[in-house]
Amino acid sequence: MSNETLSPEFEKALREFSSELSENDDYFVLSHHDADGITSCSVTVDLLRSLGKNVDYACMKQIDSVTVEKIREYDGSTLVLTDFGSGHHSLLAEHGVKDYFVIDHHPPEMEYSRQINPHYFGYDGGGEVSGAGMAYFVAKSLGRTAMAAVAVVGAVGDMQDSNGALESINRLILGDAVDAGLMGVENDIRMFGRQSRSLTQMIAYSSDPVIPGLTGNQQACAQFIESLGIPLRDNGDYRSYVELSQAEREKLTSALYMKLVDLNTPDFIIHGMFGEVYTLVREEFKSELRDSKEFATVLNACGRQEQPDLGVKVCLGDRGSQWKKAQGMLERHRKLLREGIEWLSENGTEDMSNLRYFDAGGVIKESIIGVVAGMAYGARIIPPGKPILAFAEDRDDPGFLKVSARANWGLVRRGLHLGNAMRECSRKLGGEGGGHDIAAGARVPREKLKEFLNIVDTLFGEQVK
Repeated sequence: MSNETLSPEFEKALREFSSELSENDDYFVLSHHDADGITSCSVTVDLLRSLGKNVDYACMKQIDSVTVEKIREYDGSTLVLTDFGSGHHSLLAEHGVKDYFVIDHHPPEMEYSRQINPHYFGYDGGGEVSGAGMAYFVAKSLGRTAMAAVAVVGAVGDMQDSNGALESINRLILGDAVDAGLMGVENDIRMFGRQSRSLTQMIAYSSDPVIPGLTGNQQACAQFIESLGIPLRDNGDYRSYVELSQAEREKLTSALYMKLVDLNTPDFIIHGMFGEVYTLVREEFKSELRDSKEFATVLNACGRQEQPDLGVKVCLGDRGSQWKKAQGMLERHRKLLREGIEWLSENGTEDMSNLRYFDAGGVIKESIIGVVAGMAYGARIIPPGKPILAFAEDRDDPGFLKVSARANWGLVRRGLHLGNAMRECSRKLGGEGGGHDIAAGARVPREKLKEFLNIVDTLFGEQVK
């Protein structure tokens, strides 16, 4: 599956970190509430429980001056931060939090002895390994590999397969999942809904890419599919993509490819529609949990609807009551995203020299504002030539706004780094921020919105060559 190997220095650091991590009895694992954070938490909880430890866990939207107080409630347990923490050492120190462990893939703020981070060993946490991947490597160093497929879901949820396949040391985890009989890999169409949606829904609901004449129009999609001689139903039931024969798949994907070519769709968008797909082969056929992208969306839905514990329980194997509740979260999540996209389509964005932005106020929840921005960006509702900043009310502190920043690889290749920009610009104004080059976030005082925008606009202009 991969010729990649971990560097000797990284393996040594993992062994030393894991050995120290496993010395205590009672743990509190705290993680981010998105798909990568939920899977990071799950992999770590699974590891510690396999070692006979007592483990509590929680997932939250971010560590900031408000939410940091929740951490202090668990002073009696060993604190383990996953999928965040590397950028929060100063904040944690200010609030008296110490002697914690950090398993993270975001750029580190400073050196810290109980921290394992890929950036110290020459690996990019934005594309080569996710938070869940780092948690998996920690677990593997202690002989635990049962959660390899869940770690792959975390990487996919973090969009680390956006170039068509997982890369670098992510492929070591993928290889472990395949070798264990947990996951299958094939080259195919990468549209969301291959497993759980009907053919017409898969195409009609596509936002990556948007297909003019088909996206948003199920009737047109049905006519398009039937014109290819592909039956929509089998014994009265609507067919999903995974139920098609190989010949039918090739016919459909070729027709979609040619339609995009005829519409003068940019090559990188067309090619992004095809690539590796990762199937959790032990999950029920046509279940959302069988496809890595759909699984990640379930987890994001749980986190964004403030029920991340449901996602952790599903990752740890619950397929009963908690899974049913998670499905309910998914339906609500989809509804809110549709409403958010509709609002953005109607209200549009503001244009500055080096960025675009919109302020949704309290109309779009802060927990999904970044997802809405990313979807609209991918669907070209927001033009892709500049990064987008999306603002929403911070429910925990009305005096602050939540900022979600999104870009594309073309801008990143020209020097853009959203995480650095969010960290630097928010701190100048008494806020907090950070993240990856292509996706990041911040909190800024509401009354300093215009000042923040001007500072960021200037910095983006300096970054992009």
